[in-house]
Amino acid sequence: MIKLIKKQFVLIAVLLGYVPSFVASPLLKKADSLFAAQRFSESRELYSESFNVQKKTSKSDLLKLAFMEEGRDNAVLAIYYLHQFYLFQPENDVKIKIEEMANQNKFQGYSIDEADYAYFLYRTYGPLVEKSLFGLAIALFLFLAYRKIKGVSLGYSPVFTLLFLAASAYFFNFSLPYKRAIVADEKIFLMSGPSAGSSVVAMLDKGHRLEWTGEEDIWYEVKWNEKKGWVKKTGLLFFL
Repeated sequence: MIKLIKKQFVLIAVLLGYVPSFVASPLLKKADSLFAAQRFSESRELYSESFNVQKKTSKSDLLKLAFMEEGRDNAVLAIYYLHQFYLFQPENDVKIKIEEMANQNKFQGYSIDEADYAYFLYRTYGPLVEKSLFGLAIALFLFLAYRKIKGVSLGYSPVFTLLFLAASAYFFNFSLPYKRAIVADEKIFLMSGPSAGSSVVAMLDKGHRLEWTGEEDIWYEVKWNEKKGWVKKTGLLFFL
């Protein structure tokens, strides 16, 4: 166990070199001080509260959570936090670590692929696209106002202005979710429909990663071994 913990500290030390600093909340500052004092159990609770309840975290916090969960032999949560880190910063070392841990624990569905990297690009550059479209719309609007004041024909400018405004409004109100989740309960039933009265298609063990394709009330439609079925939302771990 000591060797395992030392190994994880090496991983964290390497990866923290890529992590920018950020302004931490009082809760996270307390968690950091507890972690520095190696009071891992107490700091883990605070980091978890910040992540799960307040939806606030940093890449360094995710690595710390992964380290502490692996130290507790909780491979599912260790992978979960590393996976969340990967969606913020797709480091190849993290990808390899996730896949190794999944293979060691016989978890399925952890082939980190182009879709995972594409989501990183979306969440990283999507806001820039939104701001660019909005900026172009504002620039065109000002250009229209200038031409109007000068008495110059507006031509097709109003059409392009409306198009950019519509596009920016769409992006501001559109959020693409990450459609992967991890089985959190020891065992969950894969049902043929979004109802407890539907027939059971399969039983899924804790730790497997699923792709979900739709939702209805408390049910999520998922893909599993080339089959489609429905599982309860409460049995899954979702990513920010």
